[in-house]
Amino acid sequence: MRLGLFLLALSVAFILDTPIHDALGHAPESVARAAGMVTWIGKTDWQALVLLTLMVGAALVRPSPTSAAVLRLAVACFLLILLTGLAVQALKYGFGRPRPAHLGDLSPMTFAPFSFRYGWNAFPSGHATTMGALAVLAVRIWPGARVYVWGLAGLVAVSRVLVGAHYVSDVVAGLALGAVLAGWMLDRWKVVRPFEARGEAQTGLPAIPRTFGTLLRALVRY
Repeated sequence: MRLGLFLLALSVAFILDTPIHDALGHAPESVARAAGMVTWIGKTDWQALVLLTLMVGAALVRPSPTSAAVLRLAVACFLLILLTGLAVQALKYGFGRPRPAHLGDLSPMTFAPFSFRYGWNAFPSGHATTMGALAVLAVRIWPGARVYVWGLAGLVAVSRVLVGAHYVSDVVAGLALGAVLAGWMLDRWKVVRPFEARGEAQTGLPAIPRTFGTLLRALVRY
């Protein structure tokens, strides 16, 4: 059912790529400027810096349930960003779709797999993939904030289209990719279980692979 809905949404997005791209060409410059103030939320550089700071801080303070929870959550977010980022980069260059700015006279349905040309890495959107992954983690911890979490993720995804960096189908595919990968990984790490079970005191990182070697073995095993 979910796969069918995704394929339907992606098909509609592909249909909308050209008319929306053409319409944005006549949009006021203020639209792109406003979107530019939103799109930075999905950038992984500042996200990684904040998460690394939290990890170091939580590791240096006196051990407590709070510091352990912060460390667990920061590591989970960092690994989600890292692994979904690697996956989306592989797909970007595998599909080889040009970004709108590099389209020229080509159709948005033009693909050049594994060309590795500059600007030919639009599909899927990396910002949208990151936001989809973090949204799944956030909703599992705070189910009541589902509307706000996915609203923010969707806003960042839309901003990528408005600034001219992606097509609609790029961000739809990115959100879905991030959500699926995050759900798959979190199910195996059991990382949100301590947050859901409030009465269960946990310390350390028993549910998250402690090294990348362990992580890779866990991924291969599943």
